[in-house]
Amino acid sequence: HIFKPLLFTVTVCDGTKNFLSTTGNSEIQYNLMKTRYNNCDIVMGNLEITMMDHTRDFSFLESIKEVTGYILFAINEFSRLPLHHLRIIRGSTLYEDQYALAVMVNYQRDGEHGLQELGLTHLTEILRGGVKIIQNKYLSYAPLVNWLDISCSFTLHIVNNIRNFKVKSLICIYGTVLVSRQVFTSVDSLTVTKTVCAPQCSGRCFGRNPSECCHVECAGGCTGPKDTDCFACRNFNNSGSCVPQCPQTVIYNRLTYRMEPNPNAKYQYGSICVTQCPKIFVVDGSSCVSNCPSNKMEVEKNGVKTCEPCKGLCPKGISCRSNSSSLYRYLTALLLLTVSFSSFDFFPVYVHRPGMFDIKLLEGKKKKRKELA
Repeated sequence: HIFKPLLFTVTVCDGTKNFLSTTGNSEIQYNLMKTRYNNCDIVMGNLEITMMDHTRDFSFLESIKEVTGYILFAINEFSRLPLHHLRIIRGSTLYEDQYALAVMVNYQRDGEHGLQELGLTHLTEILRGGVKIIQNKYLSYAPLVNWLDISCSFTLHIVNNIRNFKVKSLICIYGTVLVSRQVFTSVDSLTVTKTVCAPQCSGRCFGRNPSECCHVECAGGCTGPKDTDCFACRNFNNSGSCVPQCPQTVIYNRLTYRMEPNPNAKYQYGSICVTQCPKIFVVDGSSCVSNCPSNKMEVEKNGVKTCEPCKGLCPKGISCRSNSSSLYRYLTALLLLTVSFSSFDFFPVYVHRPGMFDIKLLEGKKKKRKELA
């Protein structure tokens, strides 16, 4: 999906959730990844690279600046992960329910090839989740990353790499670091944007002075104090400005004392604000969603697919995007047919609850099957 707001153009691609499984052979898997991630700016989901040999060219990953889920890099043989433009990992989903970055077993079993450098030279923020870097025979770069500056509180597990040291937890409590200092050796190519800031800065900074704090909506650092100077946005990117929420679909009119449609409304799509949702998504309130919730049905108005509350009774656990009235009649007929063959008499009583369809059967006097029918 390519979005062209007022001040910038961003290309969004869908991530995967394959874990350590593969799609076809290595050649098919590689071509699928190349098609998916070529010229991609934001990966909406997880970035998973697994079981690739040392001959593969992954330069098509260089454009990626943000991953909303986790990054899994496992059982590969090539020497460097070319993600040097990556700024932020959001960790909306986590590998093993714990890690935003997992780098595991990346070396050739009976050869000399394997991961030597992470290549994450511009990664400055992990919003949620920990880091797991284990069993990378030739990796020497990982321990030099200033993990404390990237995130103040997460699980950090680095073991069985070429330098073979182990750090299991990294916790910040009132600015105190409870872990060995050697893990925080800085690297020239990495920009420190948090641990060097003045006490007056609530987040990150672009200098050591109190006047050089980043805007509160910035993530990963900035080049100046404004909400348009951020490397990445903590919440939403609205045409280049970092904002706590996208312009809502309705706003309050102080003259009429009413909620009215907002002519400048935008929809939340991942971490960006868009004027319209991608074609495969549906509008639910002020957000782009893949499916309507179970208590709403999909309708199309003026060429836009939206989610609206169901009319009538909704079967429990069944989406109302189907015709709810016909489904209701079908379930009623099915119930009566079942009851008519029973040796007892039951009167079906329908109890309506929002988004649910409950049936209570009350035992009563015996009736003839004719009367029940």
